[in-house]
Amino acid sequence: MQKINLFTLKIIPVLLAVVVSFSCSKESKDNDDDYTCTSCSSAPVAVAANNTVSKGIYKGVLIGSSGTLIFDIQNTTHTITGTMVIDGNVVTLACDVTDLDPSADFEASFTGTLNANPVTIRFRVDKKGANPTIVSANIPGHPDAVFIVAKETSDTLLECYEGTYTISGDWTEKGTYNFLIARKSGGGTWQAIAAEDGFPEEFTYGKGPVSGNDIVDPNRLGQGVDVVIATINGHTISGNFVDTEDDEKATINHKGKRTL
Repeated sequence: MQKINLFTLKIIPVLLAVVVSFSCSKESKDNDDDYTCTSCSSAPVAVAANNTVSKGIYKGVLIGSSGTLIFDIQNTTHTITGTMVIDGNVVTLACDVTDLDPSADFEASFTGTLNANPVTIRFRVDKKGANPTIVSANIPGHPDAVFIVAKETSDTLLECYEGTYTISGDWTEKGTYNFLIARKSGGGTWQAIAAEDGFPEEFTYGKGPVSGNDIVDPNRLGQGVDVVIATINGHTISGNFVDTEDDEKATINHKGKRTL
């Protein structure tokens, strides 16, 4: 299988500690230019009082299929809940912890049901709301699922985009390509994960800055060049860029829609 450098980082094994977030239903239209996720928030749901503590909103995207996830850890109420959407299936998640100790890191299991089978996702974040991580995940039918998750704050909106990529040129390939974008006034940051169809156990991930509506891959392939690999247009994201390996060259085209 040809290895693809979708980002500046290399393909790595899936046994990494996984990270997570909130999920929202999808709205699709025939014309991508008119697509709007009507259930997606246009402003942060997270409240300022939770910006530097473990309470708050955590959102993420997943591959090994495709989906989104959200945890609400006592953001505005005393409840702790979660929702995962995977391949269009909504999984409501209950938490085995009801009380939160503000002086300690938070770790708990979120459980639900997918196609009459139990789902368990164990989530951890430190007491300051940093380093949110999925410690383990058991999702029936999706043993290789990998997540990227982040904490939403009162001044940073997290947007989740699910999409696909195709490669043409000296080699061909197609797969899943999902973005988690932290939007602030005038820019922000992005993280993304991608996996080739049929090879969910191997994935690529990357991160970088957002400039206006442009997704920038810094120091592309270690060549000292910042490359715009995608542009956000409303609730859609798309782009193309060139990849090289040894003496081979190909073009990556990708597109996606906001689903959370």
